[in-house]
Amino acid sequence: MSSNDQTEAVSFGLILHSGNARSHGMEAIAAAKNGDLETAKQCIEMGKKELLNAQKVHANMIQNEASGNKTELSLLLMHGEDHFMMGQLTIDLANELIEVYQKFESGVEK
Repeated sequence: MSSNDQTEAVSFGLILHSGNARSHGMEAIAAAKNGDLETAKQCIEMGKKELLNAQKVHANMIQNEASGNKTELSLLLMHGEDHFMMGQLTIDLANELIEVYQKFESGVEK
């Protein structure tokens, strides 16, 4: 596999799994907003699994570079990295919003 093909594969792996994580996070927020906290929590768990897959792709890229196999920088890879960051952020924020909705529903203030 050429360096360019390898970079494309890594990029698409990041985009796929991170995009899925972001989607699950947004679904979790919508479910929590509608009072379905159980579905929201399930969406978070699915999002975390997708993030784990993205993290594996990312870690492999870092390990390859540490071994002397440089990854070719490309706009597609940067796009994948953006998706990776956005997926992580969305899951984190969804967790926080679920907690807020949960407190709101129970009427408990902390």
